[in-house]
Amino acid sequence: MTGHGTRSRAAAAAATATLVGCALLLTGCGIKRTDVIDSGHSATVKVSGGNKSNFLYFVAKDGDRLAPSPFSLAEGYRLNPVVLLRLLLDGPRGRAAEVGLTTALPRLPAGQEEQMAVSPYTHEGTTVRVPFAVGDLSDLARMQIVCTIGTAVLTDTRSPVILQGTDTTLPAADCDRKR
Repeated sequence: MTGHGTRSRAAAAAATATLVGCALLLTGCGIKRTDVIDSGHSATVKVSGGNKSNFLYFVAKDGDRLAPSPFSLAEGYRLNPVVLLRLLLDGPRGRAAEVGLTTALPRLPAGQEEQMAVSPYTHEGTTVRVPFAVGDLSDLARMQIVCTIGTAVLTDTRSPVILQGTDTTLPAADCDRKR
């Protein structure tokens, strides 16, 4: 009899717990409705390009952070960093422009293409030479170059970039897309 009485009490306890749970669900547990809370930018993801893509880093539509724009080639091919720099200075085109990406960089002065250079990687980083002043560039503009070239020099690595302009040479910087 103790087995039957124990089962009855267990069944009654389970039924009571179920009823209490349903009652709590129906009453909403006292949680009041709230308005939508603005919590900042949407989620971001890490973009992995492997050896098939290079990325041009443009300014996001909100104007406060960088957004990678993939530039894909056939498998096994990568663009020369000077070509990437030229594409970056031309500004967003195609899909990148359609989604509202912009640039904080100045346009390349006419006839100055030959003055651009990207040195091979050394333990100190890669030096990027551009034919305009870099001292007064915004952090976003500098990061556009640093991130585009810093991720293109070595596959799956962010390399430090030294930015050299007509006015000064800036110390090596690592890609920080939040700037």
